[in-house]
Amino acid sequence: MSDSGKVLLIDGMSFLFRAFYGSAWGGAYRQTSTGVYTNAVYGFTKMMLDYAELTRPSHLVVGWDVASRESLVRSQWYDGYKSNRQAAPDELIPQFDLVKEVTDAFSVPNLGCPGFEGDDVLGTLSTRLSEEGHEVIIATGDYDSLQLISERVSVKILKNGGKHEHYNPASLLALRGITPEQVVDVKALMGDASDCIPGCPGIGEKTATKLITEHGDLDNLYVNLANCTPKMRSKLEENRDQVYLSRKLATIIRDVPVEYALEDALWEYDRQVVQNKFDELEFGRTMAARVG
Repeated sequence: MSDSGKVLLIDGMSFLFRAFYGSAWGGAYRQTSTGVYTNAVYGFTKMMLDYAELTRPSHLVVGWDVASRESLVRSQWYDGYKSNRQAAPDELIPQFDLVKEVTDAFSVPNLGCPGFEGDDVLGTLSTRLSEEGHEVIIATGDYDSLQLISERVSVKILKNGGKHEHYNPASLLALRGITPEQVVDVKALMGDASDCIPGCPGIGEKTATKLITEHGDLDNLYVNLANCTPKMRSKLEENRDQVYLSRKLATIIRDVPVEYALEDALWEYDRQVVQNKFDELEFGRTMAARVG
């Protein structure tokens, strides 16, 4: 593959959960005639095809979480990490395996690594691939992925209504006022309630962004605490260990031991194999028309 290759990396959990809840609001879950739930798989497939049409990749990979919360490396660092997560709805659970049958039909690799999260898999792949000279596009619902942006890596953040926000180094600076390297330091200060990352109590996104842009990074902020107001200095000093733990928790791991062969990720598929899977899942004419 030449330098002009373009790899689309999809955050499997982001797509699947968004597809499930986006189609479940009315309480009517799509099912086959035999009662198999397919609403999340149908929505996932539609989104995957949408982003493939939008970005025209040469290669496509899906990254997944494959571990329970308790077995995550971050849970070893901090007991409370993601402790607020609820069990997946009963209607969604069987679709975790089913969606991988669909991606297999498209010859799309499903990659995961025990102990690590999908973000870490995508972070590892995007780092390796960009260093090899490939253009990488990450499609996800997770703003943490903005730390992965570089000249060769861009991120599309999923939004409601099938829309997305596109981020590269320039648009990240224009829209959020920070660089990719500063994303984690902002999160270290503000925390993240959705993942139970504590941050520094009393500091929100606006203040965190202001502190990091003024000082450059977290380490320099702590070197220059004397320049902060007494109230802010006290807050930061008191929670120093928690802030640095939060930075560690929020940092995407980029050296996950995940094995892959890029040639296996070519965005090429046997239309008949895909059509057979669509027929099995009773996806209907609209979806069938999208694969010819």
